[in-house]
Amino acid sequence: MPGTHISAVVLTVVLKIFALQTQALLAPMRTAVQFLIILLGTGVTAACPEKCFCYSTLVDCRHIALQNIPPDVSPGTETLFLDGNSLVRIPRNAFGNLGNMSYLGLSSNRLLLRNYTFEPLLKLQALDLSANHLLQLQETLLENLSNLTWLNLASNNLQRFPPMMSLAKLTYLDLSNNELIVFQETFKHLPQLDTVFLNNNQLKALPATGFDQLFLLKVLDLSNNDLSSLPSRFFNKHRKLTDLRLDHNKLRNLTATLFSHLDDLQYLTISGNAPVNFPPELFSNLTKLLKLDLSSNSLTFLPKNFLSNLQQLQVLKLSDNFIGNLVADIFKCNPKLVYLHLDSNNLRTLPVFEGLQQLEELTLSFNRLVEFPKEFGDNLVKLQCLQVNDNLIRQWDSEGFQNVSSVILSNNPICLNRGHAARVESTNIECTKKHC
Repeated sequence: MPGTHISAVVLTVVLKIFALQTQALLAPMRTAVQFLIILLGTGVTAACPEKCFCYSTLVDCRHIALQNIPPDVSPGTETLFLDGNSLVRIPRNAFGNLGNMSYLGLSSNRLLLRNYTFEPLLKLQALDLSANHLLQLQETLLENLSNLTWLNLASNNLQRFPPMMSLAKLTYLDLSNNELIVFQETFKHLPQLDTVFLNNNQLKALPATGFDQLFLLKVLDLSNNDLSSLPSRFFNKHRKLTDLRLDHNKLRNLTATLFSHLDDLQYLTISGNAPVNFPPELFSNLTKLLKLDLSSNSLTFLPKNFLSNLQQLQVLKLSDNFIGNLVADIFKCNPKLVYLHLDSNNLRTLPVFEGLQQLEELTLSFNRLVEFPKEFGDNLVKLQCLQVNDNLIRQWDSEGFQNVSSVILSNNPICLNRGHAARVESTNIECTKKHC
């Protein structure tokens, strides 16, 4: 069949990408593998372990209740999925004839790992050991995997990630959902790391210079921990960082220069740390920032120049705070803002927002708004969705909102009055409980 080899390569690449990015899709992907094999028809490997599916250099043995590594996996296998089985002990020579393997998936088993487990896999580039109830890792466990670039250890019971000198090429490390403590030497021998997930651990503090070797770091997730503070110079050497997540910690006081060296930062989330003291100049150097999430932080007001240097900002979330007033020009320097969330605050009045000609979605639900300024919609020429439900609005002038495709006014006095409701629902304004 012409093109079979190309199809096999495409299939292998697609499966690797999906396996590296998500575990939630593992079961549906099994069905997808079967469908693609049937669709492509030819090229299926003749020798294939029982209950597994094989195609070209890929072997899929996920979720088939395996208790042992299949002995008849082809020596030419490059991608092997063994996720979601009942594997516990892996004999010394289980991977002895699989020296060409580049991806190995062993997630969701109950593995007891030994130093010899991965000895033959000199070409391995990606290893998934997530959800295996691992309590500890020996420093020599991965010493032969000098070509490893992607390692997933999420959802185990690890308290420590030992320094591993052999993993100098590692770029991606997922240690989320463990019980980790980060030490000064944890990342000492991992200079190529650009993505680190440490979310959902029990981190109470971070070593002041423990991340200094990670000059190439682009993504750092520290959300859902117990951090009450961050070292003042913690991010000084991370100029390539683009995505930083600090949600749901116990952060209180952030130093004014904490983010001053993050020239390339594009995504910053600091929600759920209430109450936080945000210095007015905290974000002044983040000129490339696209998304900023400050929701659920007990903010009562926004300093006048708080957002003035964020000219590339597209998404701003300020929901679930206690903001009572906004100055008229607070968003004047954010001309590219597309999504603005101000729901669940204490807003009683609104200024006429300046500089929001690109805004498409504005949420103002669960405030104390009684009315809108007459010219409120004049500058919002691209607004498509306006949510103002659960306020105190008794009348509505729709003249300034003719171009808005959806205005949600449910649970306002205007929607409780039958006469008003009939008039309201005949326009683009709705009293029903829904979101844009």
